[in-house]
Order: sequence, then C-alpha cells, then structure tokens
Amino acid sequence: MEIVLYIAGAIALLALAYFLLRAAKTLGEVSIVLQHTESLLDDVRKNADQMTQEIATIRMHVVPVIDSVGEITTRVSQVAEGLQPRVDRIYETVDDALDIAEGVLEDVERIKTEVVDTIESPLKVVRNTSTGLASTIVKGFSLVKDLVQEFKKK
Repeated sequence: MEIVLYIAGAIALLALAYFLLRAAKTLGEVSIVLQHTESLLDDVRKNADQMTQEIATIRMHVVPVIDSVGEITTRVSQVAEGLQPRVDRIYETVDDALDIAEGVLEDVERIKTEVVDTIESPLKVVRNTSTGLASTIVKGFSLVKDLVQEFKKK
C-alpha cells in the first residue's frame, strides 16, 4: 500500500508541477496582454488629449461667433420692431392720399359737369329761340363740340 501512496503522491506532484507550469505560461500571456493593453491605453490617452485640445481650439473660435450671431439677431429684431410702425404709417399715408385723390377726381368730375351745364344751357336757349346768323354760329359751335367729344372718346 505504500507503493500506491508513493504512486499517488508522484501523480499528485506531477499534477502540481503541470498546474504550476500552466499557471506560469498563463501569467506570461496575461503579462503580454497587459503590456498590449497598456500600449492601447496610452494611445487612447494621447487621442483624448488631442481631442480635448482641438475642442478647446474650436470652442475658442466658435464662442465669439455664437455671441456675434446672438448680437446680430438682437439688432435685426430691434430694426424689424422699429420698421413695423413706419411701414404702418406709410400704408396709412398712401391710403389717405388715395382717399384724397378720389375726392379730387369726384370734385373735378362734378365741376366739369357744372361747367358744361352752365355753358350748354344758354347755348340751348339761344339755339332754340334764335334764327339766322346767331343760330348758325351756335349750331356750328355745338357741332365742333360734339366732334371734339367724339374725338376724345376714341
């Protein structure tokens, strides 16, 4: 039985040696992986530092532009607010001018009608009551007037 124990001990010793050898090999591989990971982390750190610097540079240039855009927007809003009452006043002025022009045209039409009526009524009286030379002159004047009106219409 002692021999069996020696054999079992030897097998256990060989298993322990195999285990330790395998553990050493695994630790070596882990060491290589850790070195590679450390190299990758250094690259990531360098890239992160570079991105931070570039973002700082971009921010340095973009912030004044954004401030300028905000200021421009404010000024444009102020100008637009200032223009609205002026545009409204222009519309009112044009509307008033159109009302005045329509009134003037109506007055001119009325005056024209009154002047024509004023001139025609004595001529009608003369035409209807007189004979001879005065009647002929009035009829000639009426004919000329009618021709001028026809010419104006065309």
